[in-house]
Amino acid sequence: MIIRKARADEIDTINGIYEQARAFMRKSGNLHQWNNGYPALSDIKADIDDGTLYVADEHGKIECVFCCMDKPEPTYEKIYEGEWKDGGEYRAVHRIAVSPDCHGKGVANLCFDFALSFCGSVKIDTHRDNIPMQKALLKNGFEYCGIIYLQNGDERLAYQKTIKTEKSELFDILDVDGNPTGKTKPRGVPFEEGEYRRVVHIVILSDDGKMLIQQRQFFKSGWAGMWDVTVGGSAGAGENGRVAAQRELKEEIGLDLDFTNVRPVITLAFDRGFDDFFVFKKDVDIKALKLQPEEVRDVMWADCDTVCEMIDNGEFIPYKKEFIKILFGLTKPTLLQTEVQ
Repeated sequence: MIIRKARADEIDTINGIYEQARAFMRKSGNLHQWNNGYPALSDIKADIDDGTLYVADEHGKIECVFCCMDKPEPTYEKIYEGEWKDGGEYRAVHRIAVSPDCHGKGVANLCFDFALSFCGSVKIDTHRDNIPMQKALLKNGFEYCGIIYLQNGDERLAYQKTIKTEKSELFDILDVDGNPTGKTKPRGVPFEEGEYRRVVHIVILSDDGKMLIQQRQFFKSGWAGMWDVTVGGSAGAGENGRVAAQRELKEEIGLDLDFTNVRPVITLAFDRGFDDFFVFKKDVDIKALKLQPEEVRDVMWADCDTVCEMIDNGEFIPYKKEFIKILFGLTKPTLLQTEVQ
């Protein structure tokens, strides 16, 4: 599924989704929101012309539509019986509607995370009678902040979600042999010629030859919303590859494995560093994993053909497919650095 801007030739389809949303509101007891044909065709056209109307597209089918404002919302300037989480930059989401056959599939959450990707803060309001939306917002990590009033004086409940998009970290500066130089750099400061850092990746393969893969959050600064191998991250100052890999695995998906005496199966050299790949053979119950909301959106098992197809479709980080096949080939215990029972 991709999030993209809506097109003018999709107005009728979008209007149909809004009509179905109004019917769902009435059926669920919300009798006072989106009356008199709102959002109208003129509202849809205006949002498209402004470049603020987006759709969630699954193989050419629109599953959700929403407006993501790129300027402050005037009605949010004053909030009553509460306060916003912060007064910084934000994106306001309006006129969100999910296609009826996609209810309960997390499509709206995907759209909220997309809105978060702009600046890490989203504000939204909804009608007091819109109980399904209130539940969806709280489930997605929004917090109730207070009451705002629309330009016509109607009351709305206001919610906000904020998230830190990057961790404040220090990285060791390594020499060409991968040894610490005793110097460090903070995240975001480029490494110069002759300076290197260490990155780690953990690949978990199941007994039936599938790889546990993760989807990165939409508000990540690199490869946002794309799928990746099980876990990846940077080694912090004072960490070797084993320590960093064990920490990242625990932080990102809540899985605690023993890396004592475990060596990387492959270490790749890239422009400004070293990338250690650790491979484990272990069947994991993904329902029991605890995903880090700042980093990981979802996980699933996938075979080699599926991952290669996702790379072709632009859904997976563009590794060389030959390298992915090598990783999948490391399923025999004799080729693994350890086998977890």
